[in-house]
Amino acid sequence: MNISLTRLKHLHVSSSQYSSAEKVLEALGAIQGQDYAASKWAIGLRAPSLKEEDIESAFLDKKIIRSWPLRGTLHVVSAKDIYWLLDLLGPPTISKYSAHYKKIELDTKVLKKCYSILSKNLSNQNFLTRKEISSILEKSGITTNTTRLSHILQRAGLEGLVCFGPRRDKDFTYTLIEEWIPKIKRVKKQKEESLYDITKKYFDTRAPATLADFVWWSGLNLKDAKTGIESLGSKLISFQKDDQTYYASKKMDIVENNSDTLFLLPAFDEFLLAYTDRRDCMDPPPKRLLTPADDLFRPTLVINGWVSGIWQREFKKEDVILKVNPYKPLNTNFKKKLKKAAEEYASFLGKNLILEV
Repeated sequence: MNISLTRLKHLHVSSSQYSSAEKVLEALGAIQGQDYAASKWAIGLRAPSLKEEDIESAFLDKKIIRSWPLRGTLHVVSAKDIYWLLDLLGPPTISKYSAHYKKIELDTKVLKKCYSILSKNLSNQNFLTRKEISSILEKSGITTNTTRLSHILQRAGLEGLVCFGPRRDKDFTYTLIEEWIPKIKRVKKQKEESLYDITKKYFDTRAPATLADFVWWSGLNLKDAKTGIESLGSKLISFQKDDQTYYASKKMDIVENNSDTLFLLPAFDEFLLAYTDRRDCMDPPPKRLLTPADDLFRPTLVINGWVSGIWQREFKKEDVILKVNPYKPLNTNFKKKLKKAAEEYASFLGKNLILEV
């Protein structure tokens, strides 16, 4: 089995089948959302008929939502899934951050005051930017220096109070989640059902993967992650590799051999960030020809399931300049595939392509 190519298939990169942003998110459960442009391409890559403007519309139409449900990190999820994900994953994340909340003096009393201020000032869809919220909190005696504001907003998100709203020019705004998605009711699911659902979503789309991978991605504690895996029963198979146990869906389509593929993956793509151990798809830093410390979080060139370079984009009027840095020179075949992949990305953006390798 080629683990990385099998993952690309089930992550719907090499076998795209969706025609809407919300269907991509319903299948994957969540994608990383801290880099907004990257998250849009992560969806577009998996739904080739969509353009960037279609994904913007999905946000504005409240079909997909940006919040902090997994690990307290920004993710994009289907609006239909946000509440049960927060109910399941919010508590363990809050518990994990408890010592840090204490360190920056965010106790129950301070947080309650913050929530009251946010509720009052964001009500009636009064969308506010981060800067505006900081100013309001400061005037109310709440310090927002360093990373304190980030943790206040994150905690309010984990509690199901706020999420991201529409953009105002280039600035993101925040809104009350119940006002933003009023048609989605917060129905409490049984924990066992939620554990089953999130475990199934993970291993249906990211397998083969280990228990440690699942714990890392979800933010669940070890006990609950094991319970989730056990709940799938015979729907999962397992195998050993390098003294690790990998799990996969019993119905998984296995990719055995190199498939001669090339993809331009966005920064923070699930192909890398859904796993704590990435040895199955990339060399460790000392072996890479390009060695920026943040290679892992940059847009990547993936050839035959292997991270083989990095890329970046620049805009110039109606053009997008794609600068691709392969770790090794590309042969003629992969030069053609790179050009095609770059053209698809430029088309997604609605821009003319200038490719630099």
